[in-house]
Amino acid sequence: MKTNLLLLLGTLVGIISPLSARADFFGKLEPQLIQVADGKKGDYKKPATSPKYTAIYYSAHWCPPCRAFTPKLVEWYKEFKPKHQDFELVFASSDKSEAAQIEYMTEMGMPWPAMKFAAAKDPTLKKYSASGIPYLVLIDPTGKDLTGQKDNEWQPPQGVLSKIEEIVGGKK
Repeated sequence: MKTNLLLLLGTLVGIISPLSARADFFGKLEPQLIQVADGKKGDYKKPATSPKYTAIYYSAHWCPPCRAFTPKLVEWYKEFKPKHQDFELVFASSDKSEAAQIEYMTEMGMPWPAMKFAAAKDPTLKKYSASGIPYLVLIDPTGKDLTGQKDNEWQPPQGVLSKIEEIVGGKK
């Protein structure tokens, strides 16, 4: 009887676990995410369901091209995100300190989560980065780069926005 009960329990766990497990790309990033509100770093509040697509935005406070593009990205995100709950943008800072990262996020009004300062150098994220910033890339749930160039060659982030709209918006 005990053996049958263990077999039944094992079978049920095997059936239920895949449905509730979050072994997706975004789920792997979640423990390293923060949110910034009113100039203060806080814990990231997990969504009910993990986004299918994750865009990573590599940028820094000290970078003039980044400072020119980021307000456009904020505007785009505020329009795009409410219509696409299966998408999330994550900031990976190339700043020199956590204070600079928080200041940049606050100043630009970044509404999306960011990697904790030390985690932005994690190999999981570095493999998607390019040689220059600002850089934007879209990742699918399996960790596949959907918008990057061969050998992660830098490309203007503005062009990636239209690719994200095509892929996430279902136009491609």
